[in-house]
Amino acid sequence: LKFTLRPRNRRQDQNAAEGSTSHYSSFTLTSEDLALARPESFGMNCFTQRELECLEKLSAFCAHANRHVSNHLIIRYATYHNFNYDKAIDAITKGYNYSYLYLEMEGELMRFFIQSMVFFPLPGLKSRKTGSEVFYFRPSRYFPTSRNNHLLLDNICYILNDMSKSIDQCRNGVVMLVNMDGYSMKNFHNDTQMKMTRITEGQVIPTRIVDILIVNPPKFFKRLWKVVKPAFSSTYKRRIHIIKNEKLGNYLMDDYQEYLPDEFMGWRNTQEMAIDYCDMKRYEERQSALL
Repeated sequence: LKFTLRPRNRRQDQNAAEGSTSHYSSFTLTSEDLALARPESFGMNCFTQRELECLEKLSAFCAHANRHVSNHLIIRYATYHNFNYDKAIDAITKGYNYSYLYLEMEGELMRFFIQSMVFFPLPGLKSRKTGSEVFYFRPSRYFPTSRNNHLLLDNICYILNDMSKSIDQCRNGVVMLVNMDGYSMKNFHNDTQMKMTRITEGQVIPTRIVDILIVNPPKFFKRLWKVVKPAFSSTYKRRIHIIKNEKLGNYLMDDYQEYLPDEFMGWRNTQEMAIDYCDMKRYEERQSALL
């Protein structure tokens, strides 16, 4: 399976160039980068010496190869690959120019977010074991067509990028909570599913998905699972948990119902959650463009 490499727009190229470390032989954090640090950390103290050495080598490589890769993206790749230089540089070389890394909340992507409500984050919700943030997936709302398949992929990539803005987020990863209510084969598209698997495995977006909670799947899902399971890596399969909704408390923080949408055992209005997220991201991006 191959992803179509769509060209970045002019603003994306400008942002990459402005955040580039290509003119520096050592890794230095700007004030914007320091916002990525853990609240209790200051400056370089958010990295160990080994981690900092890896970041410096990655920065030097990008400078030598004249690749415009922001500090933020270097941190994301390095963290995802546990500061293994060889793996991180291989991933940067293959994927730093993917348009999926530079999506903005506008146009048809924004309309798809609001109209479909297929993916959106669950603010305040954390996983029990790793303290990872959680996002919601309702696959029964997605009806694949040749016109909207790419929007589904853009949708999840945007969220994964947005949930990887701080060093804590990069280190802790995210959890995908999948509500399978109403799911049928009308919602399944093999090519799109395999591409989404590549994304959630980390082959496209450097965001670690630590757990995938598939809740209340229909009976036919067992047959579908047998078909698609061999295509997954052993590491990826270990992250997938097929559970009943009463088992969610084993994976999510106490009082998790307070943070779930009302269509899924929760208290929050589903439509408002999706619209509020889009409005907030659109506002943040407009403010950032003014700086």
